[in-house]
Amino acid sequence: MLIVSCGKKSEQVTDLRPASCAFVSCVTTLANALIGVRPHVPGATERAQRVQLLANGVYAAGVGVSREIVSLPAPRILRIYDVETGESARPQAGVTGKVTLRLDSASVTSTEYLHVGQQAFELIVRQFVNVPGRPEVSMVIELQQTNSEVSEPRRLRLDYGIDTSAVNEYLGTFSQLTARHYDVERCECGRDGFSALLVTEEHRLCYDVNIQRLPTSTSVVKAWQHSDCGCTISTTFDFSTERHHRLVAQWQVRSRFAQSGLGMPAMAPNFSTIESEHLARWKNLWGNHNVSISANGDPVEIGMKYCIFQLLQHGIDSHYHPHGFISPARGLTSTYHSGSTFFDTELHKCIFWIWNDPRVARSMIDYRYNHIEKAIEFAMSTGFSGARYPEASNDRGSENGPHYILSYPHRALKREWSVEEVLHISADVCYALNRYWMATGDDAYMNFRGSRIAIECARFSASVFTWSNDKQAYVTKRIMGPDEYHYHVDNSFFTNYLLKWCLEFTLSLVDQGFIRDATISEIAHWRAIIKDVYLPWMNVDGVLIPEEFDGYAMLPETGLRLAKMSGPRFLNEREKESSEKLENFDTKLVKQADIILLMSLFPDDFSHEVKQAAFKFYEPRTVHESSLSHGPHAVVAADIGATEACALFITRASRYNLDFMPVTDYSNGLHLSAYAGAWQGLVEGLAGLRVDGNRLFFRPQLPGHWNSYRFALHFRGQQIRITVPANDVICIDSEGDKFPVKRHSDGRVYICGEPE
Repeated sequence: MLIVSCGKKSEQVTDLRPASCAFVSCVTTLANALIGVRPHVPGATERAQRVQLLANGVYAAGVGVSREIVSLPAPRILRIYDVETGESARPQAGVTGKVTLRLDSASVTSTEYLHVGQQAFELIVRQFVNVPGRPEVSMVIELQQTNSEVSEPRRLRLDYGIDTSAVNEYLGTFSQLTARHYDVERCECGRDGFSALLVTEEHRLCYDVNIQRLPTSTSVVKAWQHSDCGCTISTTFDFSTERHHRLVAQWQVRSRFAQSGLGMPAMAPNFSTIESEHLARWKNLWGNHNVSISANGDPVEIGMKYCIFQLLQHGIDSHYHPHGFISPARGLTSTYHSGSTFFDTELHKCIFWIWNDPRVARSMIDYRYNHIEKAIEFAMSTGFSGARYPEASNDRGSENGPHYILSYPHRALKREWSVEEVLHISADVCYALNRYWMATGDDAYMNFRGSRIAIECARFSASVFTWSNDKQAYVTKRIMGPDEYHYHVDNSFFTNYLLKWCLEFTLSLVDQGFIRDATISEIAHWRAIIKDVYLPWMNVDGVLIPEEFDGYAMLPETGLRLAKMSGPRFLNEREKESSEKLENFDTKLVKQADIILLMSLFPDDFSHEVKQAAFKFYEPRTVHESSLSHGPHAVVAADIGATEACALFITRASRYNLDFMPVTDYSNGLHLSAYAGAWQGLVEGLAGLRVDGNRLFFRPQLPGHWNSYRFALHFRGQQIRITVPANDVICIDSEGDKFPVKRHSDGRVYICGEPE
């Protein structure tokens, strides 16, 4: 079984069987900003072992895309067997192992029940990724005999080495087509460990592996080299002298930039010291970034802890990347999407980090700044001006989406239009930039880097629009908004609105003196576009609401999704099949409502009546097939006072992977932006967080079945802790001192001045 625990709370997520072990290994991935490592999972299948270790920045020429993040091998237990007979340890019949992810200690413990001959054994493996920000892993391995009545002495040997079964699957999901992007070039062995040189197309990585025999163990350790350039540390346990053996395996990955050549690993630091440092760091992280919900045991309690844990471990310390931090869509948990980053980084993950560690958000924006020349090249190559950031962007900032997808073994090709028709990414980058600036007041960054991003994105935005004599307005043609069920559309409301906003934002920077190289003719052209951008509206029950795109209102109606079911809300197999085939839907059915997303980004730009009518119309027509759908719905639901619906969407976003169905042969990876969306639903939705100049204000709400919720923010150099114990009540403090608050008649609660 898979168990997720935090403090005294725990939950059994799924059972442990061959079909679910890939899911279990993904959900329990341990990571920092440098590496993501899958833990030891009892009975792991070949498919589950294809992803073992991902390292930030290690990419190669891809299969189906220009570049993909490399699935690397990891040191792990290779085999346990009898020294005299060679008989391998096998799982005990009818006894299922378990894997426990402990969120508070950021560790995974796997328990497996084995037998060799008539003797039964319990194998316990506990693993954690060392912090702060070092590419190091510690693994405690315990093997004990459990049937003491069998007195036959036996010696077991445990082989620990590099498992070279790691490979990349086609687009991170097709198991029939694989590629291996590395080779183990050579190894050097020592008494208690080895170093191995692993080479990829662009990198030379050194693995340093060390085994520590703990004082209570009589084990014998020996490292030896394979004929195929692999290495193994072989440890022999003598069960005639003791029934419980324990050792520690420690390993690190270092690049040629950190230290050239091989060289035997130095004596590993004391394990107790490393573990103490690890636990202290995570205690501090939870203290600074804790988000908790008290809801009488509701699944959202563990769900929120889980999603915050995954966001923290993948993002903390990423600001140390010198050229900015690429945040892959699945983090360092899976090769799905080839390690590319998408607009959800700017609209969700970046927003989370703006309020939790602005340095991380700035590093994500730095990634865009440092690859702006690639965006300019991409714009020119596709007939536009300025900087066009790709829909899927790789580690070099280049366009990385598949234009065609091969359905193997049927050899059918599916056209992927998003790489050509998605045109809102540059505006999304500016949105994140503006949100960072509003929360931090970092004028220096805006002067130094932000202004360059803004002006080039504005130049691109202006080049997307063309004048329509028929509409007497500036329009866009043959594009795709965030809703991927409709493409080749004209005038996506979301896209037109974001591009228009990008121009307005850039002009505001011109007026404030941050941008000084915009020409008079450019400025005049931008103002003309802003004045006459075409935005389609439609009448629903007497209320004008934004229309998904021009002509959407004329499409045939679809069956309404009224049931509050989890997972994609397909009504029949035909809908599901159409989605899988990337077909252009001919009804009002949407994958994720662009309009709801837009209203969550600009909550003050639309009236309560419009938001309420839009939510009522679009939500029943939304499949929620995308993991990005739930967070924006949570924010807008809170805005219109639908707190119970908001709580439901927060739960689904926070538990998107914990509740993922089906779990069979899982390959998708963790959906980090869904987790950031859950945080946004809580903080920007229920708590109503907004920035008003140099002040913050809230409009707190509490769902009826919740008791309270808590979170922390970083604002203008201060850490602020917020507690909402009941409707219309909010407690705000910093370092234990309460802030005075001022309540307005419209429900807003402002922080006033300094803490008391």
